[in-house]
Amino acid sequence: MYTTIEGTYEDGKITLKKTPGLKKSKVMVTFLEEFNGLKIFTSVPEVFKNPVRVSELRKFNREELHER
Repeated sequence: MYTTIEGTYEDGKITLKKTPGLKKSKVMVTFLEEFNGLKIFTSVPEVFKNPVRVSELRKFNREELHER
């Protein structure tokens, strides 16, 4: 079984956001990106929190699209 846990690497140490609940396990560490003081957005955009139902979809005309 594979488990992914978010964490950070800084000054030679890896800090996990939660404990894995295992006594002993092999691990593979993948470094995603370097922060360099940039803010990383981890929240879900509102458009994905309230998805549109297929029954609510409709075509937009050219003027409506340019208004958005």
